[in-house]
Amino acid sequence: MTTPSDPGETVPAEPPVSPDEAAVQGAAAEAEAAAAAQLNAIRELAAEIAKQTLLAFDPATLRKGTVSSIASAAAPPTLGVQISGDTTEIPGVRYIDSYAPEVGDTVLIIKQGTDLVALGEIAGQFSESGWTTVPLAAGFTHNGNSNGNVEVRRIWDHGSWKVQFKGAANRSSGTVVCTDLGEKYRPTARRSLLVTRTANGGSNVVKVDIETSGSVTMVGGTTAPNGGDTSTSSEHTHQIANSDHFHGDTSSEGSHTHGIANNDHNHGGDTGTTSSHKHSIPTTTHKHGNPADGEPGGTTSVNDHAHSIPTSSHTHGTNGALADGSHDHTFTPVVEDPAWISFNQLEYFL
Repeated sequence: MTTPSDPGETVPAEPPVSPDEAAVQGAAAEAEAAAAAQLNAIRELAAEIAKQTLLAFDPATLRKGTVSSIASAAAPPTLGVQISGDTTEIPGVRYIDSYAPEVGDTVLIIKQGTDLVALGEIAGQFSESGWTTVPLAAGFTHNGNSNGNVEVRRIWDHGSWKVQFKGAANRSSGTVVCTDLGEKYRPTARRSLLVTRTANGGSNVVKVDIETSGSVTMVGGTTAPNGGDTSTSSEHTHQIANSDHFHGDTSSEGSHTHGIANNDHNHGGDTGTTSSHKHSIPTTTHKHGNPADGEPGGTTSVNDHAHSIPTSSHTHGTNGALADGSHDHTFTPVVEDPAWISFNQLEYFL
């Protein structure tokens, strides 16, 4: 028979829980909570599966496949694909308009009922999106024409790397824009492209060459378009203007007779009229007549005469002869080097 304890005796306290024991108890509680959450998820999934048997249509499903053939001439165009894990080709797969398929592409395929549609290619290569500032060479600075710094990036475009630029460069001297863009921007062959520039002298573009070394060089900065003349054919001065030189009888104003006496050449009906004037021209340089049409040189013919005009001041024809409507003019192109060049539309494939 157990003797009752003495009410006066003290009950010993429970020993404190050690840190290790607390950790074990915490882990057990977390495991129990996780198991309860997993059980709840399984119950929810089972409920969703049960709902599908009540739907009036086949729910859409997604699969991954590989393009094995392309029927681009078909109407509508289709693909042949192999679903992942299967070597059998499934023909007649439609694809969205924005996708340009190539054999070997990995595509995402959606199935709706009996219809299969390729939504597009699954990226097989990381596409960079960040921009890097181009290290400009001496004579060039950033933010040309307030277009921002010259920057470059590389993106993955339909299975190939493409290099894109933006911004513009001010130019004070030189033709080397950059000595090296960087290894990943170097093309496999020279890329020659046009960029917009200061519109001086009629030229709106200039060529740049991107070399395999990564250098960027400006070419033809002062090349004039289409000859580069700064005057038109109607904007030139003749030594004797047609409106100021008349031949005819002495009764009309502006007409003159040719009386080559000694060294005198008189114009006008008499010396008292306002249109009268006199030129002193040696007879050796002022002749009338044209031996080609039977008139001996020196005869007084109203319409046939020749004036001696230095060829350095007015040249007619390719050999200096007085050919009707034929003129030789020399113009000096004036096209300045660009003050800035823009890279905003510049891109090339490596």
